[in-house]
Amino acid sequence: MSSRPIRLLDLETLHTDVLVVGGGYAGCFAAVKAVEAGADVVMAVKGRAGRSGLTPWANSWFVFADTRGVSREDYVRQFVLSGEYLANMDFVDALIDESYQRYLEASAWGARTGREHYYQPGTVTRSIEVVDVGDAMRQKTVASGVRLLERVMITSLIRHDQRVVGAVGFHLESGRPYAVLAGATVLCSGPASFKPLGMSYACSSATADGDAMAYRAGAEISGKEFNDGHPARPANALAEAPTFEVPDHAAFVLGGGPPSASGPVAELDAARLGMRTMSAMGVHDGGLPIDPKYIFTPGSKAGGRDGEPPGPFAAAPGYSTPGMSNHKAEGVFPKDTYGASNVPGLWAAGDALSSMQNGAGYAGFGCSCAGSAVQGARAGRAAAEYAAGAAAPALPEGALREVAREMLDPLTRTRGYSPAWVTRLLQDTMFPYYVMYVKERRRMELALGQIAYLQEKYALELKAGDPHGLRVAHETRNMLLNAEMKLRAGLAREESRGTHYREDFPCRDDERFLCWIALAQGDGGMVTVKHDIPAEWRPDPALAYREKYPVEFPGEASCL
Repeated sequence: MSSRPIRLLDLETLHTDVLVVGGGYAGCFAAVKAVEAGADVVMAVKGRAGRSGLTPWANSWFVFADTRGVSREDYVRQFVLSGEYLANMDFVDALIDESYQRYLEASAWGARTGREHYYQPGTVTRSIEVVDVGDAMRQKTVASGVRLLERVMITSLIRHDQRVVGAVGFHLESGRPYAVLAGATVLCSGPASFKPLGMSYACSSATADGDAMAYRAGAEISGKEFNDGHPARPANALAEAPTFEVPDHAAFVLGGGPPSASGPVAELDAARLGMRTMSAMGVHDGGLPIDPKYIFTPGSKAGGRDGEPPGPFAAAPGYSTPGMSNHKAEGVFPKDTYGASNVPGLWAAGDALSSMQNGAGYAGFGCSCAGSAVQGARAGRAAAEYAAGAAAPALPEGALREVAREMLDPLTRTRGYSPAWVTRLLQDTMFPYYVMYVKERRRMELALGQIAYLQEKYALELKAGDPHGLRVAHETRNMLLNAEMKLRAGLAREESRGTHYREDFPCRDDERFLCWIALAQGDGGMVTVKHDIPAEWRPDPALAYREKYPVEFPGEASCL
């Protein structure tokens, strides 16, 4: 790590047709497809291309091909039911139509195939296990001529003449500042989290960077009210908790089922779809997922697995990803199925795009990474086409330096606040199960007041002593914005649906909330915007309530 002062004089300005931010499934496919469409491409990655964010964790690839008697209608119905009618069926169609081709391409690049034709219990869809796909994607990206900026954190989008024309960032070791001027920019920066502690899914580097940058540039952000529900093992944060005999209320949280099954179900069991809906909610009784007595209890049948301490749970279900929404739910709200935002020049794909491919739940193994590949390829081609007809961005040197100066600001402060301390205050506010998982208006409003104070008092006064501290300062600021988004979206959706549970509104409310809720900048701060679900995707009004929604929330029966 460099010990010399970081100076604006060191600002390096690059020019390109397409800037891709992020180097996972979405980013690599976006970059490769943009090159194939004739564009010059720069890819900026906070880590290493192919091994950043959640990419190393994923190994299942959802496909629709050679389905052995399972129809497309079965596939579609699975997404409808698990998404509780909030799935964007245009993105579902794109996934079904294109995921197998993306799998074949990844295989041609060097990825290896493991298990084939395996199913998640309760589902009909088929997945393929893909091994070493990250390194294969990186090698293909380099071979395609993409200019890689690895270990470079992008912190701000550059908006000029009402469009996004690139971004600024810095190298995480040397601190060298970069400005990339681009005809089109594609955010493939992954999802959000609040850096979960201990038994965590591998999402601590996914700190809502893309969502924050896009929001500040004027884009709408959606899907924040929902919660990812991956459980995890304390002995191995990358492994999901196994299923074993648990009390009834615990089974409600875990959602049950072994990690794979040998064949598809004969008939879709909607009560078992939703994929981690219950684990994401948490349980009011006993304080789960915080109370240690529900994590490890001596003498339990679950003791001794993979070196884990004994206890009725191998991990705290639903607590390994706080701050993260359903895969493919949170991010830039799209204008079309190519990931275009409401701001010209800006696209998004993968977990940085609120495609709502999975709706309010999660549809099954592999639809996240396969969806990222499909969406990345689409966004890369669309961005390249746009850049080919767009005027080359030109900014006054002073404007670039001002954006870079703001980025480096925490390094210049002689007095300020520790980002790690502010992050801990954020976690103390947002981690309790009764804030994000079991929601209620008064509790969320209290938390929102705390988050607002942290933003007003500390977010712009964070202090850093080196490039690593600068990274953490920007991540902390982004996580604070993500916390506000999750609370405001949770307050706005006055119903329960999928992985969003309101204790004070425990029923689905089709009349008011068959919609996607987006967040945007308003005159007085953040405002919510409703985007109604198209009429053809709504449930048949002739169906009884429990036929539409077989998964029952606590308190729902008395509400009905």
